[in-house]
Amino acid sequence: MKKRRRNGLSAVLLAAALMSALPPAGIRAEQALPDQRTPAQVEAARQLLDQGITQETVEKLGPRAELAAAVLHSRKLSRTELNKLVQGLARYPNTTGYYSDSSMINGVMELTSGELATSPGAPLERRMWARKQIDISLNAGLAALGPWEEFQEPIYLNDKAYFPVYRLMTMLGGDAQWNGTSKEVTLITPWKSRWKISTGSAEVRNEKRQVIGTLSGPALQVENQVLVPFDFWSAVMGFRSEWDSSRKSFLLVTEPLFSPGTSEGTSKGAAQAYVMPDLNVRLDSGYVRLTSMPLNYYAHIYYPLEVGAGLLDLTAEYDEQAKHLILKTSKKIGENHPQGMDVPPSPHLPSVSVDSIDSVQVTLDGVLQSDSNGRPRTLYPGLLMHRGKVFVAINQLAELTGHRLSYTALDSAKTLTLTKPPSRTILEKLAPGVSRNDVRRLLGNSPRVVYDAAHGTRSWEYRFVTDQFPLSPLYSDPAVPEANTAGAYKLAALEREALMSGKLALQLFVHHEPDSLNMSGYTLYRKLGDTIRETRVAPDGTVTERDLP
Repeated sequence: MKKRRRNGLSAVLLAAALMSALPPAGIRAEQALPDQRTPAQVEAARQLLDQGITQETVEKLGPRAELAAAVLHSRKLSRTELNKLVQGLARYPNTTGYYSDSSMINGVMELTSGELATSPGAPLERRMWARKQIDISLNAGLAALGPWEEFQEPIYLNDKAYFPVYRLMTMLGGDAQWNGTSKEVTLITPWKSRWKISTGSAEVRNEKRQVIGTLSGPALQVENQVLVPFDFWSAVMGFRSEWDSSRKSFLLVTEPLFSPGTSEGTSKGAAQAYVMPDLNVRLDSGYVRLTSMPLNYYAHIYYPLEVGAGLLDLTAEYDEQAKHLILKTSKKIGENHPQGMDVPPSPHLPSVSVDSIDSVQVTLDGVLQSDSNGRPRTLYPGLLMHRGKVFVAINQLAELTGHRLSYTALDSAKTLTLTKPPSRTILEKLAPGVSRNDVRRLLGNSPRVVYDAAHGTRSWEYRFVTDQFPLSPLYSDPAVPEANTAGAYKLAALEREALMSGKLALQLFVHHEPDSLNMSGYTLYRKLGDTIRETRVAPDGTVTERDLP
């Protein structure tokens, strides 16, 4: 009995000894998780703790503690400045992943680190386009093409799109008649001319059997329909046609030649303007798809008021009684103009009657435009009136809005090029509250993430080689100096030498708040004359400018 009691006591003493040799439960948990910090991060955390920064704040900083410690020593921060920096850095999430409410822009999505990560979504989008049906647009709207019992879908042949000639002719206010014996179609235009085309032939002839146009491919008979290649309307009728094989879309523009179901008529004015169906318009970085053909009047390019103004991001209103044109700059971002195609030369140069409206004054963003003598400026040549529509010279609007304009009048490539300096676009479009996705739409998907050492804020840095489109970002030449990095983080630094030497045209910092997907302001640097101009926009929208010493 005594022996069993001694054995039981020994077991209890042994268990107690083992328990006393083990650390408390909390300590066991800490030791079970290895320290993931680098030696530099551990040392940085110690330095911040020595400066009186709380343990909780240092833990919130995570790897950014190394950044704060580097700034502390390189810039000799006071305790107040250090607190401001640390509190600013600690507000940003210290996790790796996608912002849940950030949308994809050109196949790129934003990470919580501020960086942008390529997404596998873009190839899927291309595959989706490959399966879509052909979109057909007539002037400003989608064309209604069926289905109906004798309708034949547009088809591909040798990478060209073929369309049912009868259906499109009737949409335009004309007609088409089929002769089964001769295998020939008689085309009746809206202005009552009669042309003929035979299946298997690419030549279109008039009533005298003279060839008036040659198509890029022969007319085809498919079941009960005759189909012609997409360039039929531009090669024969003088319209503008754009076929985009990559997006399966076809655009046919007939205005301002005529409107479906109406005749040309005679304007009360005697002036004549020439229609330019083959003018290519390049805006900033690409061709623009327009729903109206331009008019050439005394070497000025005219578009309907709403088209011309919209092209340059303006809203326009014409006061006919006061003969006053009121223009306002649009602040919207992301409403990119539809991409157009390079249109080949047209053999047609028709003319239309127009009325000239002279002595028109202009107000832009509430400011009455004046000439060099301070007198109210009037448009010369003035506005045009055609079929009840007001037309405005794009040349004059481009001058008012700060666009650069060039025009190539070669028969092989009539091209109007309009470019606005990115610096002016930035000053007009960016403002506190603009979404970061809109910033990416405006400036591209390739910013560098940097941190402002003075305020502890995170920014996107854009650098541009030239102040013109297409935007040319520059990141490695000149490289960010090593003195302005700390671990994986980069500090915002003005590249004064690169700006003054001309290697760099623009340096932009778009500031972000951590609790929002909107920008909170920006700082733009550019060389003006012999100095660098700093433009700073604060979170409240206040704009300050100064020339740096």
